[in-house]
Amino acid sequence: MTEKKTGRPPKYTEAQVLEGIGIVEEHGDTPTGEAVKKAMCVHLDVPPGINAQSLDKEVQRLLVERERQQSARLIEALPETSRNAVREISQAVESAILLHLGREHDELRRINEQKVTQKDMDLANQRAQIRDLLMKLDDQAEEMAGLEDEKRILNDQLNAAKEQNAALKTHITELEKKENFKEEMLAFMKDALAPKTEKA
Repeated sequence: MTEKKTGRPPKYTEAQVLEGIGIVEEHGDTPTGEAVKKAMCVHLDVPPGINAQSLDKEVQRLLVERERQQSARLIEALPETSRNAVREISQAVESAILLHLGREHDELRRINEQKVTQKDMDLANQRAQIRDLLMKLDDQAEEMAGLEDEKRILNDQLNAAKEQNAALKTHITELEKKENFKEEMLAFMKDALAPKTEKA
């Protein structure tokens, strides 16, 4: 008798279910819980209070099991040569599929390696470009520093010229205050413009 995990035990045996399936199939119908229930109640005197839904699960399980057993018997009935031939064919198909997958895997690995190599080259190029930019920035910084030095020198020269001009203006102002301005101015100019003679 079939067993249930919960609830009351069924009011039929597995043999009765199998016989009910046979009766339904003999009439050309598809075995279902409801059809097998009717056959069992009419032909096997099974009480009508059984659950058709639960019976249907048992019917489907037995049909699957019957199909499996029939397939196993058919395979077992084959001669050994046929089974060996199938094994050889299966091995050949398996080898062909594995070889195909292996080639695809190798191709994908090669493509990935090429991508990695290309990325490494791109990174190397980017690093080289960054180094060049840094060198240019250093050169520009040195050039700017040189320009700053030149600017400072020019400013110093300009300040010195301004101081010299201021001193000359002060000297001229002082000379103008003197009575003999013209004579002293001429003497000053003559002295300033006269060539310097080297002493022996």
